[in-house]
Amino acid sequence: PNRQQTMSAVEEALERIKEQTGVEGYVICNSDGIVLRRSPSIAKAIADNIAQSMSKLAQSARDVTRDLNPNDDLKNLRIKTSRKELIVSHDKDFIVIVIQEWRPAKEDQSHLQQPTT
Repeated sequence: PNRQQTMSAVEEALERIKEQTGVEGYVICNSDGIVLRRSPSIAKAIADNIAQSMSKLAQSARDVTRDLNPNDDLKNLRIKTSRKELIVSHDKDFIVIVIQEWRPAKEDQSHLQQPTT
């Protein structure tokens, strides 16, 4: 795909991301950690810091993935902190970082209930 097709795919992905519940923002950067786009809710300095840090981490994770299997490649990296979740999607041209609110999953505990007699 050419650059125009790639940017169109990025625009479509951004629209889908914005519609998701709990999404607080996004940063798109190149593989050097230079911010290409960010959501308005994220200040420029914070976006720059996120892009630099996540691009380094994504590259390290990609290196580890290839060390384990040279025929494999990193696609996504998911990081959960005590308050947030970051989803990092790695492509050859772009890194998309989505920051979302983290909420514990509601576990289905119906299997723990005693049968009624």
